[in-house]
Amino acid sequence: MSGTNSIKWMLSQPNGVLGMWEAFNEMFQLSHSLGHEKYMLDTWAVDVSRRALTQELEDFIEPVQEELQLAVDSLLGMDTDNWKAVDLMDTMRMIINRTGGRFAVGLPLCRDEGYLTASITCIEKIVSNAGAVGLMPTFLRPFFGRLARWSTQGVLRKLESRCGVMLEERFAHVAANPNNKSQDPVDLIQRMIRLSANHRPDEMNIEAMTRRLIMANLGFIYQAGFAATNVLRNILESDREYDTINVLRAEAQRFAAAAEGDSSRLWTRANVARMIFADSVGRETLRLHTVPTRSLIRQVMVDGLRSDTGLPLPRGSLVSVVSQPMHTDPDRFPNPHAFEPFRFVDLRNTNNNEEKYQTSQADVSDKTADEAGGSWSPHAFISTANLLIFGRGRSSCPGRFLIDFQLKMLVHHLLLNYDIKLADTARGKRPTNSWLLEFVFPPKGIKMLVKRRNSNNITKTPSSI
Repeated sequence: MSGTNSIKWMLSQPNGVLGMWEAFNEMFQLSHSLGHEKYMLDTWAVDVSRRALTQELEDFIEPVQEELQLAVDSLLGMDTDNWKAVDLMDTMRMIINRTGGRFAVGLPLCRDEGYLTASITCIEKIVSNAGAVGLMPTFLRPFFGRLARWSTQGVLRKLESRCGVMLEERFAHVAANPNNKSQDPVDLIQRMIRLSANHRPDEMNIEAMTRRLIMANLGFIYQAGFAATNVLRNILESDREYDTINVLRAEAQRFAAAAEGDSSRLWTRANVARMIFADSVGRETLRLHTVPTRSLIRQVMVDGLRSDTGLPLPRGSLVSVVSQPMHTDPDRFPNPHAFEPFRFVDLRNTNNNEEKYQTSQADVSDKTADEAGGSWSPHAFISTANLLIFGRGRSSCPGRFLIDFQLKMLVHHLLLNYDIKLADTARGKRPTNSWLLEFVFPPKGIKMLVKRRNSNNITKTPSSI
């Protein structure tokens, strides 16, 4: 399906008519890879995650920001004299994995390379197995499902062994302090264990909680790593034409100066909403280069249903919105197939007569930040009527709020502290993305060159690389 009228119609249907979690269950085939479909259909852990990612998100932001800085510095190094070549995708995915891990499981597990590698590998197996099993006729799925489950068992056991000690300690802590949360670690798994102890005691074990953790990571870490890869790639490739690096670096300097060194004042939702140039790069990247190519996936739960256009929708069928045609609609986005890093700044500033792509040290006005281009709400990030990457409406993915922070933190810390450029081998024609079913992944093997900026350069904008 496509078009705003069809989107409105889909969103107006109750879950008993168009089921979201039933559709995801059909897509991911978790009864085969994880051994039970409850990890998709029993959504208690999703409710915990949604609360943490919305109402409680700022409780997590300082630890996440600290972890991102440490991850960037450890992976890119501190050498101010020599350029270092890093694999763009591997590096960005590890940075996001560590910062997402700080949110999900806290210290010290978020820095355990064995845990990080096993977590990503397990998710990749779930995704690839879902594609393979989902293509099979229904009567063949039990056979191929057993093969899929066998292929994930090894990495699941590795993940359980990495999480086991931490989970046992958390179980014991909750048992000893059933009503006292004052000493609870600040991370998602602790909140999940608290709720499980009271309402899902059958899941208070390493096997079940590890699988709940995998599903949480699938929601807010997996896509974020690819998003960070595409954001950095687009910044680097657009720099020659748009001076992208200097524009973003100048905004980062203004942003940092306004907080006067107090990180607790720096990373708040209100402040992050003012990073309109970094926000534009993120939105434009996810408009053109995102992993899923469709959104609002639902399963028909009733007989006799017809779409808003009169199309019969058989019970059990999957319906969704093909998002890419909307993202590249010339009526919504002039020159729609071109990456224009500050397209959304222009949309915000349609009636603003200030110089385009201003890079002065003048602060962005409250009026500009609050208006945010009218329908391009600063609080919605990438869930708008024209950008459907993370769904739309009440069921839109709450992980977008964490991704918003992560991408802006990444751009902020990276450009203030490092010079970056593409390796010569990456220049020229854009490498081809790879496809797996409906998912589009960034190409592997792109090299980024990085060099730590010395202290004299960190406080001022250098000339272009």
